[in-house]
Amino acid sequence: MITVINRASRFFYNRSFGLLLIRVAIGVLFFTHGLSKVQSLSMVSAMFVHFGFFPWIGFLIAWLEVIGGLALILGVATRVFAVLFGIEMLVATLLIGFSRGLGIEFTLMLVSFGLALTGSGRFSIFKMECNECGGLLCDGRTGVCVPVE
Repeated sequence: MITVINRASRFFYNRSFGLLLIRVAIGVLFFTHGLSKVQSLSMVSAMFVHFGFFPWIGFLIAWLEVIGGLALILGVATRVFAVLFGIEMLVATLLIGFSRGLGIEFTLMLVSFGLALTGSGRFSIFKMECNECGGLLCDGRTGVCVPVE
């Protein structure tokens, strides 16, 4: 029985495929929400003004979600966009408050920051992080992690 459990456990252990699934799920969510914001930019800008922000912030957030969502799906600059999404969802969580409990914004914030900590995984078009140390400006191909000059 232990052998069967170990084989099944090893069969389902694939960190990079798990990161791909998380990236695609979060990327599709941000992309579709961003696309709906881009299609009604005047309403989004008015909403951000209502919350006390400049109107151009709505424009910026809408395009961040469209471009960043696609980037997460493809695995391009994953950690950068994940940090930006995490900050965006932190602000959204603080704006909406906790009166209705921990909403989807809080969950998206945690998953985004988690993705920023883990990176894009093997299945990405343009992986920026080093395989050895996880650094963004590192030349890990030489076997010794040093900053690229």
